[in-house]
Amino acid sequence: MNGLEVFLVVVTLRPTKKQLDEEGTGACIIVQPQAVLAKDAQQAAMKAYRFIPEEHATKEDRLEVRVLPFRSAAGA
Repeated sequence: MNGLEVFLVVVTLRPTKKQLDEEGTGACIIVQPQAVLAKDAQQAAMKAYRFIPEEHATKEDRLEVRVLPFRSAAGA
């Protein structure tokens, strides 16, 4: 596949200190798991930023991108 692999990416938004202290709010998922093709996990993480909704784009310090390599049962 041209040296590309499948990765699953998800983006969460951590709460502010105020939200955590006053409301007990936890992190929330702002980008549901998405499959992306990338040469490595770092490139997959960069692609995940394209899925971040505009209203959260300026909250970089609270965003967390998780990348999981996709492994099929046949490849195991």
